[in-house]
Amino acid sequence: MQELEIEKRFLVTGDKIEELKALIIPNSGVKMNDIYVPNGDAHKDLRLRQKGDKYMATRKRPVDPNDLTTMLETTIELSSYEFNALANGISSNVEKERFLIDVSEWRGELDVFSGRHEGLVVVEFEFQNQADLEDFENNAKLDLIDVTNVEWIAGGRLAEIDADALKAKLKEVTAV
Repeated sequence: MQELEIEKRFLVTGDKIEELKALIIPNSGVKMNDIYVPNGDAHKDLRLRQKGDKYMATRKRPVDPNDLTTMLETTIELSSYEFNALANGISSNVEKERFLIDVSEWRGELDVFSGRHEGLVVVEFEFQNQADLEDFENNAKLDLIDVTNVEWIAGGRLAEIDADALKAKLKEVTAV
């Protein structure tokens, strides 16, 4: 399945973490493990995802390389056997638990990372079209750091970052 994904991504820090956790929709949490397939580039754009008991392979590429808001996403379902066979020997991964949240009139996905990325919390909002995105940009008052175009926080790059590098990069982003 191929679709256009329009999204905004925000870093959640400090007291905002508990504020957004209070908005979690009950029983919406799902553990995820994303494994990124080496492709010879710094940014891996093909991932194998285990989402609860579902498995898939997804390629995400930006429509405009200078704006990561809109991505062309192609996904195919996998069996557990296929997932494990393809993932065998690949060590670049990202682990997280994803929760659905409602913020004002927008449904978001709150990603609480674990493993070597523990402490990282990101919230994403997806939009049906540009008009919905513009409405969000004009009316959402989140008081969060927009990291949509911060490339290292995208999964394919994040998979290569260890805990120490993550701490340093988070300091850079939050110092702005």
